[in-house]
Amino acid sequence: MDRRFTWIFLVASGVFFVFIVGLTGYRIEDVRRANRSAVEERLPALADKAASIRDTAGGFDAPQFKADMRAVFDAEPRLLLLSVHSTDNGILYLVTRSQAFLKDPMTPTPDWRGTPRYHVNQGDDVLLTQDIADQDSSVTMDALYLIMGREDLYPVVRDDLYFFLAFLLICGVFILIFMTVQEDRMARRTNAGPVVTPASQTALSPAPEAPPQEPRPSAPPAQQNGDPIRALTSPRTGLGWADHLEPRLKAELERAAASDQDIALARVRIDEPFADAKLPLVHSEIAHMLHESFPLRDLLFESGSDSYAIVLPDLDVDAAVRQVDEFRKRLAANPVQGKNRTISAGVTSRGGRLIDEQVLRDEAEIAVAKASREGGNQVIGFRADPSLFRDSLNEIHSAS
Repeated sequence: MDRRFTWIFLVASGVFFVFIVGLTGYRIEDVRRANRSAVEERLPALADKAASIRDTAGGFDAPQFKADMRAVFDAEPRLLLLSVHSTDNGILYLVTRSQAFLKDPMTPTPDWRGTPRYHVNQGDDVLLTQDIADQDSSVTMDALYLIMGREDLYPVVRDDLYFFLAFLLICGVFILIFMTVQEDRMARRTNAGPVVTPASQTALSPAPEAPPQEPRPSAPPAQQNGDPIRALTSPRTGLGWADHLEPRLKAELERAAASDQDIALARVRIDEPFADAKLPLVHSEIAHMLHESFPLRDLLFESGSDSYAIVLPDLDVDAAVRQVDEFRKRLAANPVQGKNRTISAGVTSRGGRLIDEQVLRDEAEIAVAKASREGGNQVIGFRADPSLFRDSLNEIHSAS
């Protein structure tokens, strides 16, 4: 996965994180405000009800008052503590869901006087105070309410989980789309061969699949019954036979690998060969020009009725491209059989890789095919991407 996509994913994740944290905080605060407003609105009615029960029962210490207020307390699930007290008479009535809510007095007694204090959990609880009308003294009612409980937090967390799952699903879809696009691009690069470059440049490409081999001219059969075997070179061109290329290229590759040297292979094809009836003579004359340009004659081979193969030891792909391009320029400047002729060429090299002769031939064939398709009269170099080449080898080993 490329670096640009990684950065996009990280930025999107950061934006989502900020969004979900902000949304969660906003929703929690909104719930707290709504619950606080609701209990503040109910508090005056609760104080009036306490006064009404007191008048009916005959006082705050009457058993009927305590029973009725307990029923009111139980009907309010958010009410954690309810206290009725006065400065002169102390605590007149107290009911709580936990003794831990009391701070002072920790244990109410008839003799205690003062103003009660409570343990209030800021953010979750709210303490509200309301006066109750009384003829003898000032009476105050304290109510401790829960404004943010589990039942309030659960919908917020649930919706956050839905958002998170939706984000993961969207990320998964985009990753699959990105990987598919990358695979399509890689497939197009592999099928298209090397990228077209100027004649003195080389192209980047992964290790190719074997291209279809074009028909090669049949070599003369070996003589039998004691007659001499055919010559090592073609009498028509003076080049090595096409079927001698593979064993010689294999031997040169092994030699280069043993001495940690490079070796290049060039595939040369005459442009538009079938439009000229003089092709056999043109083929022979260009072969003689190859002899003059490349002194190692035992490394020059026929490779078809309109093409050649050149083994270039101790040269990397850049140097080989330059040398073959010099030959292309020379050929284009000198008419052959009364007409200016051009060639297309593809060049590749070992480049420090441990490869066999077939891979080298396939790469050169892909490069020359690309040069021909793009108008001819050019030399294209093929440079394999080492990382993609290693991936291809791993796939081959896995399949085997």
